[in-house]
Amino acid sequence: MILDVLPLELMREVLLDLPTVDIIQTVKCTRRLHYFATEKDKALGRRLQNCIILSGRLCIGSIFCWKCGNPVLCLYLGTKFFRANDAATQWNHNSFDFWFEGGCKCWHINGPKIEPDLLNHPSSFYESHLLKGFENRTNFVINNGSLDDAVINCGKLFNILTKFSIVRVFRLELDSSDGHIWDKMNPFFNANPPDLRIQSYVSICNVDSEIKLDSFSAGSIFSNGLVEISIRSRFKPILVNAYHEVFRRTPNVFFSGITLPYTYEDLFGFFKDTKELTLGSVTRITKQQLCQLVQNFYEVKHDEECFFKIGIEEDFLVKDLLTLIPEEAYSLHLKRSGDIGPEPEMMIWAEMTDRFGGRWGLMDITVYELGIVRDENLLIICSMKYFNEDSDQFDSDQSDSYQSDSDQSDSDSDQL
Repeated sequence: MILDVLPLELMREVLLDLPTVDIIQTVKCTRRLHYFATEKDKALGRRLQNCIILSGRLCIGSIFCWKCGNPVLCLYLGTKFFRANDAATQWNHNSFDFWFEGGCKCWHINGPKIEPDLLNHPSSFYESHLLKGFENRTNFVINNGSLDDAVINCGKLFNILTKFSIVRVFRLELDSSDGHIWDKMNPFFNANPPDLRIQSYVSICNVDSEIKLDSFSAGSIFSNGLVEISIRSRFKPILVNAYHEVFRRTPNVFFSGITLPYTYEDLFGFFKDTKELTLGSVTRITKQQLCQLVQNFYEVKHDEECFFKIGIEEDFLVKDLLTLIPEEAYSLHLKRSGDIGPEPEMMIWAEMTDRFGGRWGLMDITVYELGIVRDENLLIICSMKYFNEDSDQFDSDQSDSYQSDSDQSDSDSDQL
């Protein structure tokens, strides 16, 4: 193997320029290289001994500080440390606040200040700030001139983090923004692609203008696709291309508070490959068509990962939706609701066995928002393996898509 004959000094320079994931995989190839990287070379040893496993949340938009009323731009991170010969791992929460002219400067005023020029020297920045800072749960502050400078520097920082850490989870949140900030950051990522090798989560809430969905299907930062896209509106209408490819390709799709053109046919047409679908919005689906939906789950074999939550502006109980399937195929049960409404109450849920022996839980939920009943009922259909009979929760590992303390396998960093 060529790695056994190349000079170690040359290999050292090549390895230090690689993302951490590639260093780990490369040094596993030969015992000679593994011994050199883990025992002999200090720089490589530090990269491998202090392996950062990253769960990141990039929150951008016109989020205003409740103290000063100025906008905030933050990058929130959860970091998990792996140390060789140490079975314990440490989960820390860190943040990067980007100060800019006219922006909020109320928080983390005692945190270490980072000059933007340091972001142009990734290795020095990693050695002098990231390692020690992450160990101590540091809230960093990065000084910038304008908001445009802050957006670009936020992109630079994200690229550094993807190179020097193993990214397990990444979630992009666009909140209360007209989209201009993301419109500026996305071209930076297209010109300087981050080393992101996972599918990402995207959450969009209360934006003022039409959402440009192409950036989530064609942008370099999402080249591996999305695992979930969520769009919510609480106070204002949102314009969205409901039949964009990004919704068809993404396994988990969530809408809330939006008027959508979807029909019953779209549930098994446009969304035929969707694993979890939540339509907590106004659609063209009727109560009678919910009966047809239940009938379809009875007569057609579905993947047990299929998880539907469909809302309509009509009152119904789950027992009203069982009229098109045989009585012997289902049973009704009582359960105490949890925090669905202001006061707990008894509710009826159904267990249905389809023609193929699959077991499904069905429940109707009245939708509450800020303690107020909305004119919307929600039908939930999911495999019984996700249904917890003792609570109003569903145990789907998809239902809480972002977990800061991700329990995913750390195989990339094992056995260095």
